[in-house]
Amino acid sequence: MSRPDLPSLKALRAFALVVEHGSLSAAAHALNVTQPAVTQQVRALEKHLGKKLLKRHGRGVLLTDDGQILAQYLQRGFDELQRGIEAVAANKHPTSVRVTTSSSFAAFWLVPRVAAFQAAHTGISVQIDLSAETRAIDNDGFDVAIRFCLRDDLPHGINPLLDVALNVLCHSTLRPAEPVSGDDLKTLPWLQELGVTVVYDRFVRQGIEECVPSQISEMPGNLIVDAIKRGEAVAYTVCDWVADDLERGDLVAIWDTPERGCYFALADNPTPVCQAFLDWLRINAAEVRA
Repeated sequence: MSRPDLPSLKALRAFALVVEHGSLSAAAHALNVTQPAVTQQVRALEKHLGKKLLKRHGRGVLLTDDGQILAQYLQRGFDELQRGIEAVAANKHPTSVRVTTSSSFAAFWLVPRVAAFQAAHTGISVQIDLSAETRAIDNDGFDVAIRFCLRDDLPHGINPLLDVALNVLCHSTLRPAEPVSGDDLKTLPWLQELGVTVVYDRFVRQGIEECVPSQISEMPGNLIVDAIKRGEAVAYTVCDWVADDLERGDLVAIWDTPERGCYFALADNPTPVCQAFLDWLRINAAEVRA
C-alpha cells in the first residue's frame, strides 16, 4: 500500500511536545533547543499539511480544530512507536537451550557430548534439568524434552533418537542362584529412578505381579548404576550404560531376554538455537547407531 509523503519525525515530535506542555518555550526546554527552533519545526509541519495547527493565546498556544485532530492521532502513534521500541529491546535472541531429561541419560550420554556441541556452536549454552518425570515443555519453560519409552510405545509420528536394551541388572555377587524364583527377587534390594514405576511395570510384563518387591528405593538414575556396580542393589535399567561391565561379567542380567526401549526428543516451535541443538542431537545419535 502506498503511503502519502509524511512530514519529518522531528517536526511531529516538536508539535507533540508543544501539545503536551502547552507552550513553545516548555517544548523547547524538553527538547533542549531554543524556542525559535521549535517554532520553525511547527511552521514546517503546518506548511507540509497546508493547515494551521496552533494559535497564540496569551503566553501560550491553543490547538486549532486541525491541531486537535492531529494531536489525538499523533499521541496514539507515538505510544505505539514506544511499545514497538520496548518490544524490540526486550526481544533478546536466546543463547541457551533448556533441556529436561533423566539423570541417567544426561550422565551417560548427553553430558559427555555437551562440550563437543558448545565447541561447534560457540555462544550457545546448554541448561539441563534432571527428572525422569514428564515435564510440560511450555509450562515449565523448557526448549527440549528428551524422554524414554519402550520401543513399542513410541508415540506415533515420533522418530527414536537412540535405541537401547533394558534388563534387570545386578552385580555378579548379588545374583541369586539358578533358577531365580519370584521369592528370590522379592528379597533383593531394589532401586528405581525417582517418579517412575519401572520395577512394578517390568514385573507385570513378566507375568509375576504378585512378586513385586514391597520395598523399592528411589534415586537419580546415575546413582543407581553406581550402586549396581558396587554390588549394593538390583535395578531395571539400560544395559548400554554398563556394556563393558556386562561384557566382563562384573554385572549380570536376571532375565535372559532384554526389552527394547528408546529415547526421543520433543520440542514445540523450536527457535533457531533450539533447532541447532536438535540437529546436533540427531546427528550424534545416528553416529552411535552406526
